[in-house]
Amino acid sequence: MVRLRRLTAPLTLALAVAALAPPVAAQSLQRLTVQSFGLGTDTNAPAAGVPFHLIVTLRVRERVMRIDNLELPLLAELELLGDERHLQSGPGGTEYRETIAVVARQAGTISIAPALLQAVDARDGRAKQYATNGLVLRVAGPAPSLQGAASAAESLAASTLRVALLVLGVCSAVALVVLLARRRSVPPPAPPRLQPVVPPAAPARTRTARDEFADALAVLSADPSRATAVRIRTVVWSLLGAEEGATLADVLARPTARSAAMSELLRALERAAFTYDEDLPAAIARARRALEHVLEVMT
Repeated sequence: MVRLRRLTAPLTLALAVAALAPPVAAQSLQRLTVQSFGLGTDTNAPAAGVPFHLIVTLRVRERVMRIDNLELPLLAELELLGDERHLQSGPGGTEYRETIAVVARQAGTISIAPALLQAVDARDGRAKQYATNGLVLRVAGPAPSLQGAASAAESLAASTLRVALLVLGVCSAVALVVLLARRRSVPPPAPPRLQPVVPPAAPARTRTARDEFADALAVLSADPSRATAVRIRTVVWSLLGAEEGATLADVLARPTARSAAMSELLRALERAAFTYDEDLPAAIARARRALEHVLEVMT
């Protein structure tokens, strides 16, 4: 299912982010008629340690040779193994498919934000931002391997044999003592050995909002680009409970965004996502400082 968000006009953006520079000109975006835009997986039951695939599918009416300004979601909780991109054009338009191989290293629930596409809508000539659906994955623990089961069976058989030999040896020794010392009483059996108590495994730690902000800072520091800023902006808006179609003013009005640190972060990410290229390094640096400030406040 495609979710459509109209890109903010330069004048409205300037009022919302306190006289920031205008966003990237719409002329640099492709003119597309988006017919469908979705995010899915090749399995409904991913397991920890077992690779699976995320699949982004885009269909447009035009016949194009490439797709620009398509941003994948942050995958901080998954390990990336690689991706493949396929683009096929025909009389009905173009289908773009990107398959991302990933693996989850631990069981639990993982939320994946939507993929984003910025383009000029060929139907009305306006610059817009399209978004796929998000995903919530429930990763199960790894299934026991046949090799592990076989090893456990061998170990049990060996233990049983050792116990049988031990019992046989004890019985033989007792019989020998009875024969040699007839009237001597058989010594009392040794007390049973106490088995060590194994403490229960500690439950997996639930990820907090601070973990998400820390991951965002790490990703932005490693890749200080506009695409990263757009993905982090989407994640932060989702953490604050922003509804579909909300504007920056709507998010700033939410109770969770009224602190000075969070308000500064929202404005900094808006600038980094939509400012012109010459201002981008300064905008990224400001967003990084704002993330650090939010983390200090959460400590």
